[in-house]
Amino acid sequence: MEERDYDAVIIGGAFAGASAAILLRRLRPEGRVLVVERKEAFDEKVGEATTEMSAMFLTRRLALWGHLEREHLPKEGLRYWFVNERVRGHAEAGETGGFLRSAVPAFQLRRDALDEHLLRLAREGGAEVLRPATVRDVELGDFDSRVTIDRAGERFVARTRWVLDASGRATFLSRRLGLFEWNDAHPIASAWARWTGVRHLDDLAARGPAHLSRGNVSSRRLATNHYMGRGHWTWVIPLGNGQTSVGIVWDKRLVDLHKSPRIREDYREHLMANPALRELLEGATMREEDFRSLSRAAYRSKQYMGRGWALLGDSASFLDPYYSPGLDHASFTVEATTAIVAKHARGKAIDDEIAEHNRAFDCSYTRFFEAVYRDKYRYMGERDLVSAAFLMDTAQYYLFVVMYAYRVLGRFFWMPVLAQPQAHLSYLLMRFTHRRFVRIADRRHRLGVCGERNDRRRIKVLFNLGAAPARMLLKGLALWVRAEAGNVWLSLVGAPAPSAVKRGPEVIGAVLSEPKPAAMDAAVR
Repeated sequence: MEERDYDAVIIGGAFAGASAAILLRRLRPEGRVLVVERKEAFDEKVGEATTEMSAMFLTRRLALWGHLEREHLPKEGLRYWFVNERVRGHAEAGETGGFLRSAVPAFQLRRDALDEHLLRLAREGGAEVLRPATVRDVELGDFDSRVTIDRAGERFVARTRWVLDASGRATFLSRRLGLFEWNDAHPIASAWARWTGVRHLDDLAARGPAHLSRGNVSSRRLATNHYMGRGHWTWVIPLGNGQTSVGIVWDKRLVDLHKSPRIREDYREHLMANPALRELLEGATMREEDFRSLSRAAYRSKQYMGRGWALLGDSASFLDPYYSPGLDHASFTVEATTAIVAKHARGKAIDDEIAEHNRAFDCSYTRFFEAVYRDKYRYMGERDLVSAAFLMDTAQYYLFVVMYAYRVLGRFFWMPVLAQPQAHLSYLLMRFTHRRFVRIADRRHRLGVCGERNDRRRIKVLFNLGAAPARMLLKGLALWVRAEAGNVWLSLVGAPAPSAVKRGPEVIGAVLSEPKPAAMDAAVR
């Protein structure tokens, strides 16, 4: 059988694999890099939203500003909508999100277009690309491995120093090495599809009551919109081709949609049960052939890298699409891995770097799960609790990750979220507040007062590299204190405090407060 020599063989040519090939060729132009991609054309996979850090990786590290501006949409942060029995549509729903344009780049992506562009750049940059082709076997050695590849009816062996697995949820190497494990402590499932003819959220607001459009300068539609409920949330993400990605994620202990023998129909019915989503999807059409579902979603690998192999992006782990962390994780793993591979090519010892790589990514996954996601779905239907967590989590992400990269380093940095030793205090605060929110929500649920704070309240936030993150943190802390006070009242009298069932619209400015119309019974805080 024919044998060919390479410095790196990459399994998978989508975002993580193509990005790794691009960086390896830039770091070491003489290196021989092979990308093996099994699909002849990429499909419209989920993972359409970047965060500020994955956007920095795309713009500053890969230099894709032009492509992103031409083929994709800007993202205006995260936005949350809450409902209860008094809500008939967006005008009455509780809302938390940006009311001014975001000052930090982020994007809503068409993943098929992005993946095709990245793989083309990898080929143009000197990487060899085999497509469609299949990896049949891998024999791992100490910086000396053999990869058996089938392409167009022919089989050959690629001998390589490094095998980089970017196979995504197939987790090719992790499963073969016995490193793969499901995260059964986070039993989430998901169903999604793309829709055409979804109503434009900003036009809907402009034609609605004055209080819905007043003070809103940014585009609500261009945010990643979350429609929240106890045990579940729904994403609504606009795409550059006029379609809209709509997906539900739920905790299987609280919602049993995954058990349905007619999940496609129940997916649709679940969306229409939310009055704000029903208003948004009025007249829209679901692409039936595009519907997908996962009954099990969260997993991890017990190791990310060894002597001559590494896992990139989703091939290493996946936790939850809430907060859109998937491309962050892919960007961090690609940046860290390619730097180590390049150092090894220069003849340097890398055992310490491999150990730190495994420590950092394992620590990040564990801390992120414990501080953000464990049992989170139990309070997803509570506006004040979700908003407090969002404000405090986002503020710390900005203060310790985004601002550090932009303001201090001036470049993308590989260290994943919460993995730095100095992040320990931040992790402890996030974990403590998260557990308190779970307990407060559970008491409300037991007493039958869930969602009483969900209607006609708006929390304004701003995304920038100035004072906004600190103000978000303070506003989140204030919401937490109020929630604790309400919890004390519940423990004493078993009913919500009078202010919790207030009917009038309420606007809370996390960054800016503006005069309220005389007709609005609002409390501006």
